[in-house]
Amino acid sequence: MRVLSDATVAILNTMRFRPEAKRTVSWLPLGSIYWEDEMPDWHNLALSKDERYTVIRLFAIRFKVWDNQQLSASDSVFWEAARAEAKNWALFQRLVLSEEDRAARKQAEKDAEEGFEAFFGDADQIELKKDENGLQEFSATFDLTKERSN
Repeated sequence: MRVLSDATVAILNTMRFRPEAKRTVSWLPLGSIYWEDEMPDWHNLALSKDERYTVIRLFAIRFKVWDNQQLSASDSVFWEAARAEAKNWALFQRLVLSEEDRAARKQAEKDAEEGFEAFFGDADQIELKKDENGLQEFSATFDLTKERSN
């Protein structure tokens, strides 16, 4: 069973593990840590929205792996199929975090949550949608005509 498009596989398999790769934070779409040899450059890639979401889903599943969570049957099948298709991708090489990485992840996720709360705290309406893969989309509406208290 194929779960990734040919274009996605071609891109991910060029992103090989580099031990010296820098760990960094992605506020969107991840709200967590990743390494520079793992994340595709979305702006320069001709991937569809669905293809981008499949990549993001793999990051989300890896968060579950890091947390030693039991994967759903769907996630497990998807994860293993993607690993077989994009076996060279660096993401699949970092399945256990060091103490330092765990601390950085915890801080990044705390900072992301606080940032989202600050940004959306004054929203008049927030809509969250979860797709069949567990990925969330959000939108916020702000009424710029009403007066706000400080």
